Amino acid sequence: MKHILFAVQFRKYLSRGFFLLTFVLLFISSAFGAVVIDSNVKLTNTTNANNPAWSPDGEKIVYAARQAIWIMNSDGSGQKKLYDGMGWDGEPEFNDDGTKIYFASESKKAFSARYISIHVMDTDGSNGLKLTENADSRAPSLSPHGSKLAYTSRTSGNYDVWTMSLNGADKVRLTDAIGDESSPSWSPDGSTIVYSAMGDIFTIDLNDVRPVQLTEDIYNNVEPDYSPDGKMIAYASDVGGDHDLWILDLAGNSHVKITSDLSSERAPAWSPDGNKIAYVSNREGEFNIWVMNLETEEINFEIADNHAEDNENAVNNEYVKKLRDYAASKPKEFIAIVLLASFGFVVLIVGSFLRKIS
Repeated sequence: MKHILFAVQFRKYLSRGFFLLTFVLLFISSAFGAVVIDSNVKLTNTTNANNPAWSPDGEKIVYAARQAIWIMNSDGSGQKKLYDGMGWDGEPEFNDDGTKIYFASESKKAFSARYISIHVMDTDGSNGLKLTENADSRAPSLSPHGSKLAYTSRTSGNYDVWTMSLNGADKVRLTDAIGDESSPSWSPDGSTIVYSAMGDIFTIDLNDVRPVQLTEDIYNNVEPDYSPDGKMIAYASDVGGDHDLWILDLAGNSHVKITSDLSSERAPAWSPDGNKIAYVSNREGEFNIWVMNLETEEINFEIADNHAEDNENAVNNEYVKKLRDYAASKPKEFIAIVLLASFGFVVLIVGSFLRKIS
């Protein structure tokens, strides 16, 4: 009789342990979405690579490395230095027809301090022209139809988002926040600009000029870039420590993490066909340009604002958030810890019952 009672109680406690393990594993799966990446290819072998940008036909990538502007084929071949101003040069961007490249470059006038200005040149590095003077101006981004240039400038004190015509005239300030704005990127229809400010992602409609905040957390969310269909925004965030790449689904206000390396991944740039993302990573030591093939239809977005009412307190609990952030940033480590803890839990249950019947 005693053995029968033991068996019943053992099954009861073991089932509770199994339920707990199942709940934790389901919790892990909800912490990060699944994503299908066909390939992840390193294109450069240099130092301090940054800001990759695709040509309109997807055949070329322009980027910054070793404080100069470079260009290469989209498979990494044919790497060529286009411009080296002997100071800092970076943040290159193709125009709408792929015939010119806009970029930022450190300048200096006689008897004045250095400042960053926006330049334009042909894709072979010739016919360079400076478009801005005096105050720091950087991060050029061409409108889809090639009629305007968005950029950030310290003309009014801190960095704000501005627009101007392609020859440097008709400058208009769009934002006026307390902190600095950075990394403007146009929506495909040219009506909206996404940018980062104070660690969050914002959009601003050119016809409304009222910013809309898309992220709101304690992390550093930066370098947003619209997908070619305008439905998603790729960005970098330091949830869990190192920066990783995330995708924000505008329709559902949901997001998914697409890299989980023990390194920093930043500066995502969608290819014109929407099937690839170029970015920078230091997973092999130095920051280099990488490209991933991304099956966007296979992405399972996490719904950020659609939790059931009875789960609301748990989701808003700061400890739960930290646990989910850790699971999302270091899934392998987290799963190993959970499995080890679960094994220990089962051992304790068995040991407890063995002591009772001994």
